[in-house]
Amino acid sequence: MSVQVKDVDVVIDRHKILKAIQFSVEQGSFLGLIGPNGSGKSTLLKSIATLLPIETGNIAIAGLDQDAYTQKDLAKQISYVPQETVIGFDFTARDVVAMGRHVHSSFFQGETEVDIQKIEWAMEQTQTSHLADQSVLSLSTGQRQLIIIAKALAQDTPIILLDEPISALDIYYQLHILSLLKRLCDQGKTIIVVLHDLNLASRFCDQLLLLSEGMVQKHGHPEEVLTTQLLKKIYHVQATIRTDHLLDSVTITPFL
Repeated sequence: MSVQVKDVDVVIDRHKILKAIQFSVEQGSFLGLIGPNGSGKSTLLKSIATLLPIETGNIAIAGLDQDAYTQKDLAKQISYVPQETVIGFDFTARDVVAMGRHVHSSFFQGETEVDIQKIEWAMEQTQTSHLADQSVLSLSTGQRQLIIIAKALAQDTPIILLDEPISALDIYYQLHILSLLKRLCDQGKTIIVVLHDLNLASRFCDQLLLLSEGMVQKHGHPEEVLTTQLLKKIYHVQATIRTDHLLDSVTITPFL
């Protein structure tokens, strides 16, 4: 399922955070949003998820304007993993993952066989099945992040938006989650993810969107976006860039 963003401005507290943002993502694409702190990455993701209103422009999901969807219908199209999640109630990990299925059922309906299968699958994919009966309040930050990712997977939407989903994870789970997302793209999911690690973004994402000061600086394949000139201009670092033939991706070594 595609996402089209056309001439979008976002204003928060009278400050223009996003300025004339325009790009499109086709079904089955894995797009990485990169850029310095404060460049507008999270704001853009929230705007696509309708968590922040846009001032001007248009965002279309599968060719239809966001406004054409009800909130429930949109929740069947897009799942969202926030950068930070606060869970204030003593739910089990499985209860949290099961919340991803609520959009597919009525208030009085219990879990269906499909719900159970999706929940179990999501926890297996994120390697969190062993946490099912534990309170989320007892989990580490990284474990909670995995549970929130599992919740989004259980929601089973064609579009998945993730804001720094690997920031609290160790290197094994960073690679595991990004590899999982890549496989889901290969199966037809459309994924947009905010990442700070440029080497991981280059390795796993089909395309990168580089933001700075609320504007798109470059959109294209990793080797088109991650250039010495742009890294110096946007990140204010020198860098050597080479192709890692083992990983078949661009690798960056930055230095001041």
